Amino acid sequence: MISRNSIRIKVMQTIYEQNISEYRSVNNAKMNLMSSFHDMYVLYIRILTLFGALVRVSEQIFELKKLKHLPSTTDLQPNLKFINNIFIKKLSQNAFLQQFTFENNLKWNSTEDLLFVRKTYDALSNEDFFIEYMQSYDNSFETDKQLVLTILEKFMLENESMNFYFGEIKLNWLNDYNDVIIFVYSTLKSFTENQSDDKPLPSLFKTSKDDGSEELFFAQDLLTKTIRNDYQYEQIIAKKIQNWELDRVACIDFILLKMAICEFCEFPNIPLRVTLNEYIEIAKYYSTPKSRAFINGLLDNVLLYLKQENKINKQGRGLRG
Repeated sequence: MISRNSIRIKVMQTIYEQNISEYRSVNNAKMNLMSSFHDMYVLYIRILTLFGALVRVSEQIFELKKLKHLPSTTDLQPNLKFINNIFIKKLSQNAFLQQFTFENNLKWNSTEDLLFVRKTYDALSNEDFFIEYMQSYDNSFETDKQLVLTILEKFMLENESMNFYFGEIKLNWLNDYNDVIIFVYSTLKSFTENQSDDKPLPSLFKTSKDDGSEELFFAQDLLTKTIRNDYQYEQIIAKKIQNWELDRVACIDFILLKMAICEFCEFPNIPLRVTLNEYIEIAKYYSTPKSRAFINGLLDNVLLYLKQENKINKQGRGLRG
């Protein structure tokens, strides 16, 4: 499931796109945000189906080796342990995964896809943990499952070449990649040998029986309230900024400051310290080298002002810190 930090980043990116777009309506911004979330889920499905594609490529390699002019004993009697991976077969049989893949045309069958899968398999097959797995005589579901989890943790996570490949398809996937790998890991870790193939895969957002998707509501509210209160938040920043002109503030910094003020004032259940830490951290990765210190200092001043003006009303979880 998507984290609050990832939601904030996506809202920031959507507001940035809104600021440079000809179509500056709140509804258009919401549509763009939802499209971004959908794209992230598509990447999630793509990575889930990649394991089946790796097995198919492995099968093709073995079949080609059998066609050699003078095939070796190994060519004629290959090690089929990965091809027969019980866990990957279980995953590939999931009805929801099959339906989503079919409806969104996400099969790994284009020339570019197959080249990527082949290169990925070649690199994977040289990993020590993969070689150890292939040499093992343990053919249990749990062993096969552990291989997949290890691939995600030790091979796919922070894999620059894989991240680049997906980023070439959709630019947002450059930022989504590692979060999606973690989401996939969480999904597969909960898979059991006896679970129904009709069991749906988890959604991108955490849901509750009472209010549906709390995280989705947070994303939409943060976006719409930040945009609608844009002028008001800009005036607050103008009052508290020192030795700096507004037009010299980096665009991303401005957006992050407004989003933080929005959380201070409009989200009573989010602790102030959580909001401060999250936006300072986002600035570290998405803005200028000096942005982290700038946003930290300015938000401290803004927060003091908002408290003096009685514009902050925290309750429940929001009272922590």
